[in-house]
Amino acid sequence: MADVIKQLLLEKLISNLNGHIVRARVNIGGVQTTYPIYNTIVSGMSVRKYIYITETQAIGKQLLGAALLDAEGNILADQPLLVTKNDKGFLIAFEFVLRLEANAGGV
Repeated sequence: MADVIKQLLLEKLISNLNGHIVRARVNIGGVQTTYPIYNTIVSGMSVRKYIYITETQAIGKQLLGAALLDAEGNILADQPLLVTKNDKGFLIAFEFVLRLEANAGGV
């Protein structure tokens, strides 16, 4: 059976997913702080978004969670954290892997 889903559709879906995520919000000691997306890696059918908290930010405070936001500030993904930030940089990663399944047939 021929592939129903073409590579072009997969590439468009990955691009669309990637384009919706524009910034992040990190809960630092109960205070929501907005951060830019530090880095994005698109590889095959996966998108990885990174948030970086520098060496001088939030030292000694607890990182309680992180969320990825769209342009309107809507939460698209979030993850809990429980980390006490030291004087080193801290990288938070989100990874999305796209998997599609299609059924084709006549009625």
